[in-house]
Amino acid sequence: MGQLLTWQEFTDGARPQGGSIPELLLDFIENVSPIDRPALALLRKVQVSGTYVEWQEDVLAARAHNAWVEGVDSTNPNLATPTRTFTHVQNFLKFGEVSDIQKFVDHKGFSDAYLYQEQKKVNELLNDVEHTLHRGSAATGATDAARQFPGFLNILSTNFTASSGTTLTEEVFNNLLQLFYDNAVDVSPTVAFVNSWLKRTISLFSTNVTRYMPAMTPIQKLVIEEHQSDFGTVRIYLSRDQLKSASKVTAGNSIVFLDPSFFETGWLSPLTSETLARTGTKTRFQIQTNMTLIYRSQKAGGGGTGFVPYIP
Repeated sequence: MGQLLTWQEFTDGARPQGGSIPELLLDFIENVSPIDRPALALLRKVQVSGTYVEWQEDVLAARAHNAWVEGVDSTNPNLATPTRTFTHVQNFLKFGEVSDIQKFVDHKGFSDAYLYQEQKKVNELLNDVEHTLHRGSAATGATDAARQFPGFLNILSTNFTASSGTTLTEEVFNNLLQLFYDNAVDVSPTVAFVNSWLKRTISLFSTNVTRYMPAMTPIQKLVIEEHQSDFGTVRIYLSRDQLKSASKVTAGNSIVFLDPSFFETGWLSPLTSETLARTGTKTRFQIQTNMTLIYRSQKAGGGGTGFVPYIP
């Protein structure tokens, strides 16, 4: 009786551990990380020339009866000067490095290790810009502290509600839009940024909804991408950077309404990639941009935080 042979060419999981069987590594790298940036894509871009950016805003006097007796003398009115608003330009940076060996050897999925790593950092930095546009907090900056500009959730106040568990019904949605009119703001927001819970909630609004579909089409359509009300038409945008609760029955969700014509991204320097001085047998690089959010008037935005979705 012959001796039994024990084959040793595979480890657990059928991975080759030597011998004559090669590994099979397919020639692609899949990355489904999100790079949707609705605010960055929507807002127009302008050039700025300093790190401390200011602009002015003024208001009209409240409406009044304005009745005067005939022949009255003129009076010296108290003149109101415009107020200044400011923001800071934030420095966004990403660093990377690639060893000489990584550049010399062949790779599966890409031909140039430097370019591959560089593109990843570009996408990561732009994701950070989008995140800051929504959630950024103001910081003045100093020698040992970074300047930061405030995002939508931290600049909006006049038409903004800090809720503590209010369910976002259609009535509440319209109440938020009505705030602009009731607060004497001549702005009708045209976009809303919401997370996935609130997007589903809005798509379930049912008042005066008309959906035109062929009678025999086997499709159930429960999507609202545009909301029309007494206070204007609002386009609904999904945003990964709005606040989101852990479940569909808990508070912690935010919604932001904007008239984008009052908001701009201000760029002190465009996004650039620079190769840094070599240190040893590797090449280093940095991706950089310096930019801020210019909100001509925070009254041109609104919304709120702390909402509960309504998803039966």
